[in-house]
Amino acid sequence: MLNTKALSNYNRRYNKDFKKYFKNFKCTWTLSLEEIKEYQKKQLIDLLLECFTFSEWYKEIFHHLKINEDDIKNNPYEVLKKLPILQKTVRKSEVESIINKNPERQTAAVGYTSGTSGSPTKNYMDKESINISFALWKRFHHVIGFNSIHPKTVRFSGNIVIPVKTKKPPFWLYNIFEKQLYMSTYHLTDENIPKYIEKLNNFKPKLLDGYPSAMFTLANYINQKKIDLKFSPIAIATTSETLYDEQRIAIEKAFNCRVYNQYASSEGSPFITECINGNLHLNLDSGVFELLDENYNPALPGSVAKLVVTSFRNMKTPLIRYDIKDSVLIPKFPKSCNCGCQMPMVEKIVGREDDLLIANNDSYIGMSAYKVFKYAKHLKNGQIVQKSKYLFVINIEITDDFNESDKEFLEEKVKSSFGENSKVEIVVLDKIPLGANGKFKAVIRDF
Repeated sequence: MLNTKALSNYNRRYNKDFKKYFKNFKCTWTLSLEEIKEYQKKQLIDLLLECFTFSEWYKEIFHHLKINEDDIKNNPYEVLKKLPILQKTVRKSEVESIINKNPERQTAAVGYTSGTSGSPTKNYMDKESINISFALWKRFHHVIGFNSIHPKTVRFSGNIVIPVKTKKPPFWLYNIFEKQLYMSTYHLTDENIPKYIEKLNNFKPKLLDGYPSAMFTLANYINQKKIDLKFSPIAIATTSETLYDEQRIAIEKAFNCRVYNQYASSEGSPFITECINGNLHLNLDSGVFELLDENYNPALPGSVAKLVVTSFRNMKTPLIRYDIKDSVLIPKFPKSCNCGCQMPMVEKIVGREDDLLIANNDSYIGMSAYKVFKYAKHLKNGQIVQKSKYLFVINIEITDDFNESDKEFLEEKVKSSFGENSKVEIVVLDKIPLGANGKFKAVIRDF
């Protein structure tokens, strides 16, 4: 049944149109900054014109703002600035009027987000949207060293490929058409991990792809047991969750290869991808990125900025000035990269705004919050849940050597990170529960 579906997906994703877009995006990756901005401008004009003509939602907005076709063709960025910020609640509730009803864009697929911020969001796609998305994704793989469209891949994602109640292997299924082994993220326990490692050694993947939390769980076991794997991947690509520095270090040590991060979304946001030099490039050929502060003004260098995106990935369900509720860290000083790509960079993908924690002095703490676990001993995994401004619950999975001094170390780290008035509760769990769609959330703010 998996491969029946896989064949259908393969034919829809990797056809002659995909090849055309893939060839195009390989070229745009190395354009000069002036050339890539000109390309982006043309794509933005096309997007705005289609919405002006075929989207009921945007037609009304353009009419209200007295924007006409000539305005779009002559000053697309000025038109973009005038449009309202699209919030998630509106995107979810008004999707039927937002969609592009161009008769040449028939619906080819309907997808749903994982619903991490509530109920899932519906996403209509036409054939072109599917081809463009996969061409951009495969361009990322090409940039980090893959010449083949379909290298032997192990995929860790939230798909329930094996019933959660299953106690014995196999905990995986094989997609013949894409040479892709789907491994369950729901069965990664100390008892089962040796079976995963045995399968990996036999399969010998060139690429590991998916949730960093799953690969981090595997990596910790491999590193603690000093296991030498019988294969060495070309690269590891992480997605869908925030990648923490400690996770990157552990995964690279275990699998003896580089980890590359990427950002996109099932809603169709533009891509941010890591290059061979370890820099995160805003893929300007996939959309327009606005890096804004909490008042929707341009964010300052060195600050954490909210992402407001306009995407060229999905013309069927357009995203224009969409507040996707994710954040990035802007470099303090302008950066350049000699990887061959001149597209601008961000320092880090911080993650969801809702997961920025708040210190006693009201400052925001992003990815660095996870450093509470840095240098902590006898831990398998950890999670910070901020219940109120002063109350922090630390969920941990421990080894047999965990003791009272390890607990005191964690309490001290929380207080030194968030303030001495912080109250800390340590909760020991056999397994920290996964969130929506099998994702692990290392940092959670509950208020």
